[in-house]
Amino acid sequence: MSMSHNLKWALSSGVAALALGAPALAQEEAQGETERKLGVITVTSEKRAESIQDVPLSVTAVSGEALGAAGIVDLSTLDKLAPGLQFGQSGTDARPAIRGARTENVSVQQDPIVSFYVDGVYRSLTSQALASMVDVDRVEVLRGPQGTLYGRNAFGGAVNVISNAPSADPEYGASVLYGNYDRVRVEGYGNVPLSDDLFLRVAISSDTHEPIIENSFNPEAGLRDKDEQYVRAALRWEPTDALDLTLRASRWQQGGLGNSEFGAKLMGRALNRTNLAAVLTSPIERVNPRVGGGNSPVPADPYTIDYDYVPVLDTVQDSVDAELNYDLGWANFKALVGYADFSTLRTADTDLSRFPSGFAGQQDEVESWSQEFQLASTTDGPLEWTTGAYFLQEKKSGLFIFDRVFTTDALTNRPTTTIAPVGSDFNSLAKVDVDSYAIYGQATYSLTQALRLTAGLRYTEDEKDFSRVTTGQNTTPITFLTNAGAPATVFRDTATFDKTTWKLGGEYDLTEDNLIYASASTGFQSGGFNNSADAVTGGASFDPQEVQAYEIGSKNVFLDGNMIVNLAIFQNEYEDLLANEFVTVGAGTVVTISTNAGEAKATGVEIDASWAATDALLLSAKASFQNAEFGQYVIAEPISGAQIDLDGRQVALMPEFTLNLGGTYDIALSGGGRITPSANLYYSSDYVSNDVGYEFSRQDAFSKLDLRLTYNAPDDAWYAEIFGDNITDEATINRTVIFGQGAIVQNFANPSMYGVRLGFKR
Repeated sequence: MSMSHNLKWALSSGVAALALGAPALAQEEAQGETERKLGVITVTSEKRAESIQDVPLSVTAVSGEALGAAGIVDLSTLDKLAPGLQFGQSGTDARPAIRGARTENVSVQQDPIVSFYVDGVYRSLTSQALASMVDVDRVEVLRGPQGTLYGRNAFGGAVNVISNAPSADPEYGASVLYGNYDRVRVEGYGNVPLSDDLFLRVAISSDTHEPIIENSFNPEAGLRDKDEQYVRAALRWEPTDALDLTLRASRWQQGGLGNSEFGAKLMGRALNRTNLAAVLTSPIERVNPRVGGGNSPVPADPYTIDYDYVPVLDTVQDSVDAELNYDLGWANFKALVGYADFSTLRTADTDLSRFPSGFAGQQDEVESWSQEFQLASTTDGPLEWTTGAYFLQEKKSGLFIFDRVFTTDALTNRPTTTIAPVGSDFNSLAKVDVDSYAIYGQATYSLTQALRLTAGLRYTEDEKDFSRVTTGQNTTPITFLTNAGAPATVFRDTATFDKTTWKLGGEYDLTEDNLIYASASTGFQSGGFNNSADAVTGGASFDPQEVQAYEIGSKNVFLDGNMIVNLAIFQNEYEDLLANEFVTVGAGTVVTISTNAGEAKATGVEIDASWAATDALLLSAKASFQNAEFGQYVIAEPISGAQIDLDGRQVALMPEFTLNLGGTYDIALSGGGRITPSANLYYSSDYVSNDVGYEFSRQDAFSKLDLRLTYNAPDDAWYAEIFGDNITDEATINRTVIFGQGAIVQNFANPSMYGVRLGFKR
């Protein structure tokens, strides 16, 4: 599972050789240049607008056009175009992973591992990261800690979705997609200049389809359907050349059944449950072990369930933000104020069977205000700097419901009554209030025209207040009372987490088109609280997780702009990583608590290359080689209950090798239109979908192939497309969780999806 030192040395030498040989290569191959040039995207990953080829860090920028061409409408499939990014999911929670940092805890008491932004405004719950992407200019994926300019919770990296801004040019467009599972997706946008200095842009979408996961017992209770709507309006005012102000407002909502089950698919239980060694190597026995599940057989098909309960998904997010930019002459001043009100309710079948034994639910809510004020230098000279202050206020709550666990027969494990025994229910309400403050600065000094040094520093302080109350009573509405009818005791705790993070780096221009760089940086994920903190489970707060990262990279433009090759070598060292410990709190209910249990290290190489081979042919290759392993990391294995040290084991969702190969070819037609076939092949080596590394959690190596055929009318007035995603129909695991009673539940990526799309733009 380890990458050999020889391979690391060879890859390192290859990067250096390519960078040092870049001038000669560019000069030699420029003679065969084509008329077509690769567009270089402008990004704001370092809080100022600059070419992605001039940014000395690992960032992938995917344009809105590329997102549309790949059929990417949310974070769940972005890993196809961003090397080093892996997407995991359980229920409605996104669990992204980058460079050894994976998302393990998704409760309101813990912040994301990979921070997510929309137009620069932070979103604090992982389920918010699955909002629809509509009328997007680009998505930036920053790999590795971004502790200076982005700060807390950019521990593994950051994803920033930047929408198209209102402009003076009138334009509009729309598209409609029809696919399997009766999918209908409609998108539209319009940009209207209201006056010489006031512009309005509106974008909408609606996406619906039938369940992808079929319910063999109750056809009305399938999973992973979609009923989603999104609307955004933006107003931009440019009264002078120096000043602009943009106001944005959006609403995103989801209904239907969705992916509301926390684990999605019950696979069974471990066949061998006698001891830790047996559990780790055990195959899955297709039997339902859940209380009330009747020891019934489990369908082996990953897209078939056998549940009686009809779940509910209800998600609504309203957001408003204002962005002001003012050119002071010597610096740009930026103020960004954002507000978001998010709520999601999802319910699930607790026994994961056809028997009417009970249901569970989770309702997460967050109301957040953020303000950022920034100055970025604009004057000529050797010193370039950025400084700013950031404030965040959040009120988060998480309500967990575990109700109606009926009396069951000890022999058959089936319900015997329709009245829940007293105290068998378990409901909990956790609340966290957050006040976060930060100041930061980063400066780059040019020692010569080609050589620059960078230093950055950020101080962050988080003040968090936590409360939690539980009950064993089943009431509607829920009232938190003891079995005797008295108000339940509220557990309270407060904690302050502060951290200074830094970055040091250097970069050197070998030529105008070839850059090499190196950096060392730190990052942290803020500490939090255990949802299950009480007299049974123990203490409340846990400490921050920390990372120190090293990176050497090279960014290169060859063939007079027709080839781009970017490479990065990295090593991330993680400390105080959180592990989940499982504690039984009564009536078959198992809860998790988080502890700072261990360490990990990730070392690897990433390659991102594009080549306009001819005027018609565009090729791309994106690859990631990595070795992500735990150091000392002791947790409680939930099936056997034994302690296990994960030292030397592969971190979940971290394949050693991934490769994405893409190609498009424009075929010009005599009437002025063109036909464009395109293909995208994604390969992944094997990986585990759970940190423990069970054999049943291992996903074997696989390949997925996406194909598209697009017709564009003359002048690109309209287009028609037929597509197939994952036409190889690979069922791949992106999360394995062990529920109470040793139930193994897994989440699988979508099977083959295909359809047609029609659209126009003016």
